[in-house]
Amino acid sequence: MDNDPLVFGVVGEEASRFFAVESVTGVVWLRQPLDRETKSEFTVEFSVSDSQGVIKGTVNIQVGDVNDNAPRFHNQPYSVRIPENTPVGTPIFIVNATDPDQGAGGSVLYSFQPPSNFFAIDSGRGIVSVIRELDYEVTQAYQLQVNATVSLTPAGTTVRMITAIDQDKGRPRGIGYTIVSGNTNSIFALDYISGALTLNGPLDRENPFYSAGFILTVKGTELNDDRTPSNATVTTTFNILVIDINDNAPEFNSSEYSVAIPELAQVGFALPLFIQVQDKDEGPNSIFEVYLVGNNSNHFIISPTSIQGKADIRVRVAVPLDFETIPRYEFSLFANESVPDHVGFARVKINLINENDNRPIFSKALYNISLFENTTVGTTILQVHVSRSILALFAKPLAHTWLRGARHQGMGWETQ
Repeated sequence: MDNDPLVFGVVGEEASRFFAVESVTGVVWLRQPLDRETKSEFTVEFSVSDSQGVIKGTVNIQVGDVNDNAPRFHNQPYSVRIPENTPVGTPIFIVNATDPDQGAGGSVLYSFQPPSNFFAIDSGRGIVSVIRELDYEVTQAYQLQVNATVSLTPAGTTVRMITAIDQDKGRPRGIGYTIVSGNTNSIFALDYISGALTLNGPLDRENPFYSAGFILTVKGTELNDDRTPSNATVTTTFNILVIDINDNAPEFNSSEYSVAIPELAQVGFALPLFIQVQDKDEGPNSIFEVYLVGNNSNHFIISPTSIQGKADIRVRVAVPLDFETIPRYEFSLFANESVPDHVGFARVKINLINENDNRPIFSKALYNISLFENTTVGTTILQVHVSRSILALFAKPLAHTWLRGARHQGMGWETQ
């Protein structure tokens, strides 16, 4: 009859373990948490009955992925033997960890904790390489701890699912989830019903607010039948570590450096320049090379040239300088990382200050002239040239003095 009440139900043993149906309203709810990595899809048969009979319908339920699994290493512990003369840059091993989550939640990043001074690990591929010369007589073995983590960027990424379970028997009540503390700058969002913890915005490890990670305290509140919060609550605290990725290029503290130095500066003289360069990433992600490029750049040397993190750069004179040969230098200073487009750049301009370091030089060592004995006093008989214009003031008085000392020889005069 039309007024017969409808009774809803779920059909099948497996479906009944995971899903329940409110017999009067037909509202479907979960009996236990789902795990996509265990079962990603359900085909559930529901029934509706009245006094006249029963009808059934099938519903396909897809379980969406959330980042609720930690990466796991395979075939550990790892052990490798290498000769002490292994060249710097040589790959020596590959670590392997997988995460069963999908998309960004399953992308594993590798790092050494703490960082090593002798070995580096490729954050994406897990390749371990030598970055400094080894010496068996100094150290015979190294023990490294590799962390495998999941990148938390970009915004919108689900960090993890937070789940609290009502321990009462029978039909469990819903749980509402809230963040109590530790959510710096509200960088995380927590879905009140599902417990999905996601990123509100981009997460940058180099931001001092985020570099130390997060300690989040989350509260679960049991909900009444009308979805209002009850007095039954539970809290949990967990840590979120922000792992570095190589997303920064080296940077100089200025785009241009300029200095004037005496041309007589000795080899090894350090130019009075404050040049600082830094890569804000950490560990092997902050390793780069610094070098000068330009004409006659070999007249100066820089140190250090291989840098990790941050360093002050010294520019020193490498060869004797000469204002009369090269009065001015201009170079390009590069900080180059192995990652494409991760290059820092600055200009270096060096002006030499002229010094009085050259003696006057006459165009000839000896001048010979002939003149008549009745030559009138005051007649110009010789013009003497000196090669350095800065000393031309001395040429005329010297020439006059030497002419006065000339010796009479026959019909001519010889200047000395």
